Amino acid sequence: MARRLLVSALILLTTACTTAVPGRPVAGSTPPAEPIPTVDCQYPLINDEPMRRMTPPDEGPVPARGTVTIRFDTNRGRFDVELDAASAPCAVHSFRHLITKQLYNTSSCHRLTVEELWVLQCGDPTGTGAGGPGYVYDDPTARTGDYRRGVVAMANAGPGTNGSQFFIVYQDSPVIGPDFPVLGRVTLGMEVVDKVVAGGVVPGTEQAGGDGEPATSLEFLVVQPA
Repeated sequence: MARRLLVSALILLTTACTTAVPGRPVAGSTPPAEPIPTVDCQYPLINDEPMRRMTPPDEGPVPARGTVTIRFDTNRGRFDVELDAASAPCAVHSFRHLITKQLYNTSSCHRLTVEELWVLQCGDPTGTGAGGPGYVYDDPTARTGDYRRGVVAMANAGPGTNGSQFFIVYQDSPVIGPDFPVLGRVTLGMEVVDKVVAGGVVPGTEQAGGDGEPATSLEFLVVQPA
């Protein structure tokens, strides 16, 4: 009888040792998916600028992780931009929304800067350089700074004034202030931007700081996910 009790005790001990430990996945099981981080974004309407009025994107929590590549077919060729929601979640959410609304189709780049900071600015649906989609927003967790060649960032007039305009850095520009959410980067076709840069600005349009209207136009024909 004692021997039988000893065997039974060993069986119970072995069973206890193979039982799942709380907090650890059972062997062969799939661990629970890590929740996607989010950021709360708001897109209030405005009425004090030239605009092409757009319905704002959905407000509230938006994903702060994931990338998507956007294809720009232009009159000078194609270039692609990889948007990074971890870098600028509110801006990427808005940018993707405006693409679905075709705001960027038929728009053009209106500003080329050729002194100290080197950017090509685009995304104004009115072509005035002061226009937008009729709403603005902040991007409180966005990455800013380190504006190197190929970086794409939102253009604005200060915190809370992002709209639809953005710029492409064609030459490293360390003097750009740290106020512009980094959307992502050009992953294909920087030579398209270089064609515009090579043409310089239209004589007579230069302003203080060495910027003006690009002499070589860059018009967006179709902007869509690649």
